[in-house]
Amino acid sequence: MSSTLSPNQGLPDFTGLAEKLQEAAQALLALSSPVIMKSDEPPPAVEKAPPEIRSFRIPGYMLAKEKQMLEILKAENWQEMFDKTYDQLYTLALLMQHFETDEKIDGFSVQQMGNTLMAPLDMLSRLCSLVADFKPVTAEH
Repeated sequence: MSSTLSPNQGLPDFTGLAEKLQEAAQALLALSSPVIMKSDEPPPAVEKAPPEIRSFRIPGYMLAKEKQMLEILKAENWQEMFDKTYDQLYTLALLMQHFETDEKIDGFSVQQMGNTLMAPLDMLSRLCSLVADFKPVTAEH
């Protein structure tokens, strides 16, 4: 991942990175539940559509991965896994947004932030991989 360097300090542009992290966190939240919103804005008006029941064929090995991920995050269900991953990304992005633009940060601090960011990004990648292997069951099956 390339980051924009500040012309004065030669440091990454944490504001831009924080915005990208918030976008990723918002996308994760939207994927997990469009009902829960983490902002002060009211939810957008949505037409009342009838509920839809969907069935998916999930490979057996994915069930073991799902159980492992639930245990890692100490989560009861998918919603809680997504929420915990979102919260980690959101918190880090929020902290990064509050850095002063002229604040000097050493390389160790940047490395620590990168290491901290890797945990929720790894979990997001694992969740996306898990969902990608769900195969919709058609009426013919």
